[in-house]
Amino acid sequence: MEFEARGLKDGTLEFGQYGRGRFRQYLAQNGPIRLKITPELPESGKLRRYFEGCLVPLVAYYSENMDHRNGEDRRKIREWLKAEFNGEMVDIGGRAQIVAKSTKGWPVLNPFVERVVDWLKENYDPPAEALDPAKYKHWRNAVWPAGGPDTFIDYLVALKIL
Repeated sequence: MEFEARGLKDGTLEFGQYGRGRFRQYLAQNGPIRLKITPELPESGKLRRYFEGCLVPLVAYYSENMDHRNGEDRRKIREWLKAEFNGEMVDIGGRAQIVAKSTKGWPVLNPFVERVVDWLKENYDPPAEALDPAKYKHWRNAVWPAGGPDTFIDYLVALKIL
C-alpha cells in the first residue's frame, strides 16, 4: 500500500482530500506496523538534458524521414518514446490504446532513459561515444559554447563517430 503526503516544516504530514482517512483506516486495520517514508526527489536536470539533447536527436538521426535538427520531428520522437517505453494500455471506446504517461520526476525518468538506451543499443548499435553522457557533457559545456557544432549529433558526425 502506498500513500502520498507532503511533509511540512512544522513536522506534520499533509494528505490529499481522501489520503488522511485512507491512511488512518490502514493503520487501524494493520497497526502496529513499521512504515518506511521516502522522499520523492525531483528529477535530475542533467539526466533530462541528456535525454532531450542526446537520446531524442540520436533516435531521430537513425529514423527514416526524420531530421534531428527539426524541433517538430524531435517532438514526435519524444512522444513516441514516451508511449513505447512509458505507456499505459487504456480502453477508449471499446478499443485498446497506448497512452504515453509522464516522464517527469527522477523515479520515472531514470528507468525510462535506461529502457531507451537499451533499445537504441539493441536496434541501432550506435558507437559507445554516441551514448556516453560524459561526451555529451563535454560538447554541451566546452564545444558548443566555443562556437562548435549546434547539435550533439552534428558534433559526432564532425568527429566521424556517426
